[in-house]
This record gives sequence, C-alpha cells and structure tokens, in this order.
Amino acid sequence: MDVTNQKNAQERQRLLAREADHRVKNIFANFHSMITLSVRSAGSPKEMAHALRGRLDALLRAKDLVRPGIMGTEHESEQTTMDTLVRTVLQPYEDGSPDRIVLSGPDVPVGAKAVTGLALVLHETATNAVKYGALSRPDGSIHVTWAASGDDFRLDWDESGGPEINVKPHARGFGSILTERSVTGELGGRIEHDWRRNGLRLKLSIPLKRLAA
Repeated sequence: MDVTNQKNAQERQRLLAREADHRVKNIFANFHSMITLSVRSAGSPKEMAHALRGRLDALLRAKDLVRPGIMGTEHESEQTTMDTLVRTVLQPYEDGSPDRIVLSGPDVPVGAKAVTGLALVLHETATNAVKYGALSRPDGSIHVTWAASGDDFRLDWDESGGPEINVKPHARGFGSILTERSVTGELGGRIEHDWRRNGLRLKLSIPLKRLAA
C-alpha cells in the first residue's frame, strides 16, 4: 500500500510538472498574441498600452474564475454562467471587430468544479487558434454557440478564415491530451474535432448535472 501510494504521488508530480511547463509556454503564447493584436488595432503607443493592459486584465479575470477549481477549494455555492465564462476567457483575443469572435448562447449555470475543465478547453482551443487557426490571420473569425437540450449541454466552436487545412493533424500534443481528459474524465462528456478545409469545428457535449456540479 505504501509503495502504491508513493508511485501514485510520483506520477501526480510528473503530471503536474508537465502541466506547469505547458501552461508557462501557453502564457507566453498568449502574451505574444495579445501584443500582436494590440499593435494591429492601436493608432498610437498610448492606445496600444491601454489595449494591452485591458487584455492582460481580462486574462487575469479568467484566471480568477478557475482559481477555486485549481486550488481545490470549490464550494457548491460558487457558480458562474457559460456566457460569463466564455466571454471572460476569450476577451483577451478580441481586436475590436464585431465579426472576429461571435458568441451566442443562454446563461447556463456552471458550477465551481466544472469551471476549471471548461476554461482549460476554451483556453487550449483559443491558443491553438492563435498559433495555427483562425486567430492567426487578420480576417479569421470564430463563432462559439452553446445550448442546453434535455439532459445535455452542447457547445460548438466554429473557425473560418484561417490557414487552409489540407491534412488532419496526426500528432496529439500535451494540450490536446489534457483537454480530452478534462472533458471525458472530469466532466463525463464528449469532444469531437472536425478538421474541415476552411477551419476547425469542435463539438463539445457534457451532462448538465456534471456542468452544474
């Protein structure tokens, strides 16, 4: 029993170390994309500084939403809504264009335990869009829609205007594995990637009971 516990603790430490390294790399990718967006839309250095500060503040607000789940201090009374969560996580990538990121869906409740997994999915997908997808091009756009139907919650992430996709990615990075684990393991849901020529379409399905937990 002692050996098993020790091995489990060591495996958890390795996973946490990999996750920390991955998150640091993504933080730098986020900063790079926010600087690029700020330069593109700013008319002066002062305007750029103001826009960049706003995007960094938005990123910090997103971290505040997921902090209870990360620290393991969730309380059942702590809830947000899907609209708030999606807008908070994606706000740093807005560039002022109404067609850049289009969001639509009802205020479905999201419990404290589900916030971390969902924020991770949105964050990883947005980061990939910045690196390789719609947000890597000035004219690219993302449409995110969600709804509750029966006992399930469904979210669609639809990209267009990015680089043309000729071959479906074969390699799965740590971020993709982490995202899948968050959805299937923590949330008991399903996630599908449709690599269309004109852009990624991601479909997410989660039981409403797990979403509100």
